[in-house]
Amino acid sequence: MDSSIRRVTLNRFANSNIPRVFVLLAAIFCLNDSLSATPPAFELELPDSEAGQFRWVEWSTDLQKWSPVARDYGPNWENIFPHVLPITEDAGTQTLVVEIDAPARFFRMVGVDTGATPSNAHSISRFLQQATFGPNLAMITSFPGYAASDLNDAPYTYYETWIDSQIAVPMFSLRAFWRERSNPTFIDNTVFSPNEIAHNASIGHQLTYFIGGTSYKADTQDALDAGRSSSDVTFDNNETKRVVWYQAALTGNDQLRQRVAWAISQFFVLGDVGSNEINSGERSLKYYDIFVRHALGNFRDILGEVTYSPHMGYYLTYTDNRKADAAQGTFPDENYAREVMQQFSIGLWMLNQDGTPIMNANGDPVPTYDIGDIEEFAKIFTGLRRQSNRTNIEIRSNNYTDPMKIHTSWHDYSEKTLLDGSTIGPFPVTEQGAFDEIDALLDHLFNHQNTPPFFARFLIQRFTISNPSPHYIDAVAQAFTDGTYNGLGTGERGDMTATIKAVLLHPEAREGALAFDSAHGALREPLIRIMHVARALNITSPQTYGLLPFDNLYNLVLQAPFEYPTVFNFYLPEYQPTGVILERDIYSPEFQIHNDVTALNLANAIRKLVYEGISGEIGFRSYSQGDLYLIYETGIAGDASALLDHLDLILTAGRLTPTNRTTLLTALNSLPGTSDVEREARVKRALSLFSLLPEFNVIY
Repeated sequence: MDSSIRRVTLNRFANSNIPRVFVLLAAIFCLNDSLSATPPAFELELPDSEAGQFRWVEWSTDLQKWSPVARDYGPNWENIFPHVLPITEDAGTQTLVVEIDAPARFFRMVGVDTGATPSNAHSISRFLQQATFGPNLAMITSFPGYAASDLNDAPYTYYETWIDSQIAVPMFSLRAFWRERSNPTFIDNTVFSPNEIAHNASIGHQLTYFIGGTSYKADTQDALDAGRSSSDVTFDNNETKRVVWYQAALTGNDQLRQRVAWAISQFFVLGDVGSNEINSGERSLKYYDIFVRHALGNFRDILGEVTYSPHMGYYLTYTDNRKADAAQGTFPDENYAREVMQQFSIGLWMLNQDGTPIMNANGDPVPTYDIGDIEEFAKIFTGLRRQSNRTNIEIRSNNYTDPMKIHTSWHDYSEKTLLDGSTIGPFPVTEQGAFDEIDALLDHLFNHQNTPPFFARFLIQRFTISNPSPHYIDAVAQAFTDGTYNGLGTGERGDMTATIKAVLLHPEAREGALAFDSAHGALREPLIRIMHVARALNITSPQTYGLLPFDNLYNLVLQAPFEYPTVFNFYLPEYQPTGVILERDIYSPEFQIHNDVTALNLANAIRKLVYEGISGEIGFRSYSQGDLYLIYETGIAGDASALLDHLDLILTAGRLTPTNRTTLLTALNSLPGTSDVEREARVKRALSLFSLLPEFNVIY
């Protein structure tokens, strides 16, 4: 052994004062300046995994504040952020290697007996909470392997079977849904868009659309024939696109695809704030459909379609972007050149594949690009213009639907230098030459070493946990790079299906033992919590056209479709609320929009949904246009314990703590439960109380 390395073996030390908890210490081991002029390194030999236990190693400089540096939840020991210490393995023994960079460092190992394994039903519910907008009882009980003894055994084959089945489910296209129900004069035109769907005469005119400056609202006769107010089917244009999104989220059978699309829309952000003509619904629905169509396709296709979208072109100000003109003293707009790197591909700092930052000789992070790169790439995004107007799409002033074209005299065709010092061009001075140059840059960013880990961490945060380990990020990034997961996939870099499988099927997402890690899990998005309640309780629509028109949710909880406040999304991936999370230097993005006002608004919104349906402050009308279907719950509510078991399954995936269960049981048993009316009152009380539970608001 190197003389600068000291080795310590962790020995077991029982602590009988803490129920079901044991402590393992390194004797307590301390190194300080007096040991050596050069601070030494030492190795902690980590014990073998033990079934039914979750263990972690912590360090401290004062024996008071302890910070985890490694953990073991079954598969093997792994390092964790923010202190990513190397773990080596030799002859089956894992060793934590520590370079002492402080006057004193103490280590200890703590563990918890993880207890009973969750039931299959609870495990399935938890998975579906991650992979969909929320499960209902039928989804859980019909899940592959529902009764299988090996459901939760790696490599989690039954869960992968469900993912594969979702790929085969027909796509709910938001634009197609709107098209079928809007302009009766629409004619297919496959020149620009092979996905266009004609109006469906058998459905009729249900949704609002523009022709020029004129807005054509839904045919109100059906509502009048049904004895309802004509306002039952009348929505403004801007409201219409949100109504379509809620229909997809709540009724779409392709739940995985829709859930992935929602996540990707928070990566390639384009919001109403910063856009123009936001009352025109088709442009937003067409843009969002990029994510629906490619949710289980390829990342490169998404990046390309986003770049050529005229809606994005306006949002990030590179439509009609012209090459530099020395005589006029003008230069190309740099907005998209910056955001396509910072937000849409490689991020700000160089990363290893496991998401750890690459440091320079001074120990500082290395930037991925500088102002010179932005200026260089701004030249590439010149000459892009909107297509000419055409009659069979929704146009108020300009064509924001069809992919942009090139105005060759405005494009800079000079040779360009890329991030790695290589060059592209000069390309032919033609429209195709300009497209080829833009595609060459997009390929360069797509193939950059940062893109897989940068995107991997983002996806993990949106689906499973806020603080993935380097091992988790590395596995997802590898699936992105190889285009395969468990040996299956297209084999093409950027394969979204392989990447999503790696996110949802990694042990860090599936193993229940990690529930005992205080940094594991995530605060759930407020919009998803509302959608979950609606889906779990099989929301039905009394609205004339069967729509589920939520509204005003952004004003209440700071999150709603198409209402992203900036290109940086609703929250930042590195957001750290004050308190324990900041002190531990870990992250919780969703807390950026969680405060005393939005927390209460969310609980009140769910209570409104439970008691009065989609109405009032969460809807468009004073009467309900969407009601929870509580027949099953009312039928079992005479037994408060059975009702809690059911709601714990569909809403909290078996996470309900004994203490909270006792509190809820007392509250429900205080209500009579004999008649249907009394039992329904019990159900509604239970649902409104569940919305307040940590077990509902946080997933782990």
